[in-house]
Amino acid sequence: MVSLTMLVVLAACSDDNGAPVLELAKKGPGTCLVAALDLGPEVTGIPTVDCTEEHTHELYAVVPFKGDVFPGLAALDSFAERVCVTEFEPYVGISAFDSTLSFSWLVPTLASWNNDDDRDVLCVVGPFDGSSSTGSVRDSRK
Repeated sequence: MVSLTMLVVLAACSDDNGAPVLELAKKGPGTCLVAALDLGPEVTGIPTVDCTEEHTHELYAVVPFKGDVFPGLAALDSFAERVCVTEFEPYVGISAFDSTLSFSWLVPTLASWNNDDDRDVLCVVGPFDGSSSTGSVRDSRK
């Protein structure tokens, strides 16, 4: 989540990096995250905190991708971009294009798709400059 461009979820394993990524979908929108600046493109876990605590991102949508066969990362990214733009305004209260916030997403990899039946795209939002914040952005109109 370094520059809030695009993230790829690799596996569902728990590790010292925080909550397993596959568990984030179960926690749902309103879950606040503390992503390291050096978070790579393959993520297995991200620490979660109460949104009243300092955090870098907030999960604002969980959207399943329909299909049994892994569509490839390009198709998942294209789908994620569309659904995350669509889900942004109902959650934040302002268009993603007028917002001071930035959004990104996490998508399944081939391994998590096949091994963990992972089909969820996770849309996350955070400050455009990559800083941390406190409080939820839900209905903030930021």
